[in-house]
This record gives sequence, structure tokens and C-alpha cells, in this order.
Amino acid sequence: MISAACLASLSAGCSALRPPHNLKSQLYAPEATIDARSRESVRTQAPACAAAGLLNSQTASTRVLPPARAKRKPPMRFSAGDRVNVLVFGSQEFSGDYVIGADGTIAVPYSGTVLAEGTTSDELTRLIQQAYVRSGVFSAEGARITVRTVQYAPVNITVSGAVFLPGRYAIGGIKDSDKLDRVLARYGDNPMERFVPAALRAAGGVRPDADISAIRLIRNGRETKLDWRGAITGAQVDDLALVDGDHIQVEESSCFQPSLVRPSQITPPGIRMVYSNLAAPSYGNAGTIQSHLFAGSVPYGTRLLQGAVQANCVGGSLATNARRHIILISRNPRTKETEVIQRSVEDLVRSADRDTINPFLMPDDAIACYDSDVSEFKEVMGLLQATLAPVNTATSIIKGLQ
Repeated sequence: MISAACLASLSAGCSALRPPHNLKSQLYAPEATIDARSRESVRTQAPACAAAGLLNSQTASTRVLPPARAKRKPPMRFSAGDRVNVLVFGSQEFSGDYVIGADGTIAVPYSGTVLAEGTTSDELTRLIQQAYVRSGVFSAEGARITVRTVQYAPVNITVSGAVFLPGRYAIGGIKDSDKLDRVLARYGDNPMERFVPAALRAAGGVRPDADISAIRLIRNGRETKLDWRGAITGAQVDDLALVDGDHIQVEESSCFQPSLVRPSQITPPGIRMVYSNLAAPSYGNAGTIQSHLFAGSVPYGTRLLQGAVQANCVGGSLATNARRHIILISRNPRTKETEVIQRSVEDLVRSADRDTINPFLMPDDAIACYDSDVSEFKEVMGLLQATLAPVNTATSIIKGLQ
């Protein structure tokens, strides 16, 4: 009687998992909004459409201009902390290296200061010449000056909108090896990490719902629109060197764009993933997970099924493991809400249209694996046996004493 009661109580946990509930707001990925059993939408969502960022992707892919018509690359502009060399012809005492101050200016000997931030080398040359002539240090004919770049410094920029980690970032960092005298004695620098893609990568990369056809760069109140579809299609892009204080705004589009879920200059190269698999065939996973903050990393563009394989949720005995379930826990970057969906391992493996219910993994997603009914029943029986063993032993002892 005790056995029957315990068995009935413990076996209740073997019933099929109830699908998790989410708030009424739209789930982030379209694959998450589909009911895995009926393949029908369980929430009102916008119809499938070409997102604003890639509406003209076919046109953009053929928009590569011949060399004669290619755009001239915009010149580098100086920012606070940049080091330049000012060479004054015939006047060694006025020549030397200068660092642009935090206020964006350079102190010109005996001639006050000039605003250097935001200028090119040619523009800064003219400003210094004018300062010397205005102060009377040199005549208009005698002021022969050249400004040469020595080293570009990191810049602080802000990024907002459809990126995974909006905020303020310092990009274009200088390595210690770049600060040596033998390096600083050379003129010229190529700061590849002071351009637009470095800023977007620092902010976690653009999201799949980003409109990359019209990224806004705001500098001193003036706005410039940049087309970065070429990062995905291979066409030309509008790249600019950044200066301290620049702001980049990535607008949201109305659609989730699978074409943006891949490694590129403006998207994450890979993502961190957390998983939990404490099933009987994988007891060893528990120690691995406890010893690492993040259980694994996968390339950006990995889907739930591939993540489940890495989490060791797929495979093993067909009788006990085929009907396991995967729980995906994700943070919606638009609504900032946690979303949880459930998928059947067997459904993902066997269905020809699996990708309709197989969402892409996003940064810091978590995967949890649940055992099949057979494994659950086996565990229940093992627990029941362990629970009843002391009772049976006590009963035998009492009978022996009678």
C-alpha cells in the first residue's frame, strides 16, 4: 500500500512537459514563435518580410563600382591624445613631437594654441602656419611647415540602438610595444581599430533586427548616414575614421534578418553559451559546468540543435534518449525580457522542416536538457527502491523479533 502510494506520487513527474509561458510581447526570433507541434504561430507576429537593412541586398551585391568611380577614402582626423610631428623648415628649435591635449588643442611655441581635434594633417598644417604668421614669429613667406602623424591614440565613442551591448567604449587601444622610442621615431600610423566596425564590435555587434543600410554617425551635432550592407553582401561600405566623442546610432528594422546571423566585421564572431545537462547518461557534465563560468562557445549563426549537440543532449540509447526535450532560455534584446521555449530533440532531428522551429542562438543563451519519460520512470523506480529499502529492512527485523 505504501509502495502504491509512493509510486503514484513519484510517477506524476513523468508526465509530458508543459510548454513554458512567455509574456504577450512578440518573441525575438520567428523560429521561437512557432508551436513545435502544430507548426503554427502561437502569437501575433508581423508577416515574413525583407528587413529594411537588406531590402535591396540583391541590388547592393551588384553595386560594386569600377576602380575609376570608386569613392575616395575619407582622410583621418586627429583626436585628443594623438601624437604628431611638426617640422618647421630651417628651424630645428621649433620642430618636434606634439600631443593633442584633452581639450583638443596644441600649444604652438610663442603663438598660443590651435584647435587640432577634428582636423586633417593638411588642415592642421595651415592652422599652425597661420598662428606663427599672426604672432610674427615667421613671415608669410618664411613659414614652411609640415605636420606628420606619429601615433593615433584610443578614442571614446558611444553606440546605441540595435546592438547587443549599447554603451560607451574606448577603441583603438595602443599596445605597450607601440610606445617604445624606436616605434615613435617613425612617422605614419594606420589605426584600423578606430573605424566604424571596431565600434560596432565593441558594442557586441549589430543585432539581427538592425537596419544596416542607414547607420547614423553623429559628430558635433552633424549627422552622416552610413551604408554597411556590404559587410554581408560584399558590396562597398561607408567606412569612416572615428574621433573622440563620436556617437553611432544603429536603427532597428521591423524584421529579424537571418542573413545578419553570421560572423562578419559588424556582428559577433562567436557567442557564449551556458548549458545544463544532468541526465543519467551524462553525469560528468555536472563537474564540467561547475568549474566554468560559461560552459561553451559556438560560432555566431549556430542554431539550437547544434547547441544541443554540444551540450550532449542528443544521441545515446533511442529507447531512453530520443524523446528528450530541450529548453532554450534567452534574453530578448528588444524588450529586455527573459524568454523560454521548449523543443523536442526527436522533432528537431527527424523533421524535414526543422529550421522553422530551430532558432538561432544569441549571446549568453542557456540550454537545459530534460530526460525522456523512460529515463524519468527509471529514475523514479530507483528512487522508490532506495526509499522503500529501509522500510523493508525494518519490517524484516521486526518480524524476526516477534
